[in-house]
Amino acid sequence: MIETAVFALIRDEQTTIYREPFGAALLSRNLVWGSDALEEWLSTRNAIDDFDYDCEAGVVVDYDAKAILWYAPQEWLEHPRSFQLLDRLVEHAWPDFEILYADSLSDLQIAAGDSLAHANGHALSLREDDSESQEFHRGETLDDEIESEDEWDPDDEDERFAWITILDPGNSVHHRLIGEITMDIISNRGNPIERLKGLRQYDVPAEQNVVEGMVIDETSKTIDLWGGRDIIQVIGAMADRWPGWTIERLDSDAYDAQCRISGPAGRPLSAEQALGDLVPLLLLTKRIDPSMLIGAIGKSFKGLMVRLVAFGTMLVCLPFAIFALVTGNWKVGGITIGIVVALVVIVFKIIEAKWRKGFAKTMAESSLQAEPGDEHLPVVAGPMDPIRRRIALDELLLRADMPTVQAIEPFFNTDWSEHL
Repeated sequence: MIETAVFALIRDEQTTIYREPFGAALLSRNLVWGSDALEEWLSTRNAIDDFDYDCEAGVVVDYDAKAILWYAPQEWLEHPRSFQLLDRLVEHAWPDFEILYADSLSDLQIAAGDSLAHANGHALSLREDDSESQEFHRGETLDDEIESEDEWDPDDEDERFAWITILDPGNSVHHRLIGEITMDIISNRGNPIERLKGLRQYDVPAEQNVVEGMVIDETSKTIDLWGGRDIIQVIGAMADRWPGWTIERLDSDAYDAQCRISGPAGRPLSAEQALGDLVPLLLLTKRIDPSMLIGAIGKSFKGLMVRLVAFGTMLVCLPFAIFALVTGNWKVGGITIGIVVALVVIVFKIIEAKWRKGFAKTMAESSLQAEPGDEHLPVVAGPMDPIRRRIALDELLLRADMPTVQAIEPFFNTDWSEHL
């Protein structure tokens, strides 16, 4: 996510390529402002001679063909609904362009070297022995899920899993939760349907916990899938490995469609909730570089350590508190507890100071990855003034028939809203 992004602009059959350090982090925040804003932003950069093959994401804009091809495998979004709403925003930001989403960086490389027409004909496949290909980074078998399936807590809002619904020939409905759709399911190895049935039964989960879904109808021999960016590749790979079955994608209202099979309405995400992860990042005008990532991790780690130390201190002090309660000697008990707490605080502060020193060194080293002069350039496309950026995003949300920024704000992801 802190890797390079490549931007290629094709105009009058001439391709100009730009490289943006750390630009792979939420690539779409440079797209939602439209073609003019993107081109104006890139004009502040120096063009490069060749496509950067070490990039992690990129965009090819063909002004001749009025088409845009982009690829960003992560985007820091967890829910399929968030991805769908993001795609709608990009479509409304580029109303005169055909929006194409690449299956891999290979498509971008072909398009940047020639034209978008050639990229569409680039066929991708999943070889039987290619479970570690760049298109798939998934668990190999259901065995791992069987070992950990008792750990799922559907009531925990932080849980993330794949929701599998199986409709058997007797019209019984089986709900299963696994970490992700594994390679042996994709490749139809080892009778995956029966093995899925052997897992623990669950009720319909909340949409906020589901990152991908699968509906298996054994009678009609159909499988419907929905999920994140790579679900298209999963569908393509399954089509060759499930002979006699129809493999299709559920696009809009996929969660609701899966709920209808079993009756309960479930707990769908509102548009405000789904946009809560996305909008703060679109408003963000700071560079998402290693220092920001390390900072977020560092604060979370420190908070965890404070809680652990506090809990450990309470355990150590508990016998002295019990002693004071039983004997009535609160003076000795209080002094002892005070000494323990003071020693813990002193030791913790010493460790924290050393950690901060190493942390600062790491951030300083990470900043060297940026190219000279980058600090004077606009970090992202679109308005850099926070008020103007918010107004412009509100206008885009209105065109896409979505809630306003103000309505979405209570659901902002706090990890990013604090950087606004």
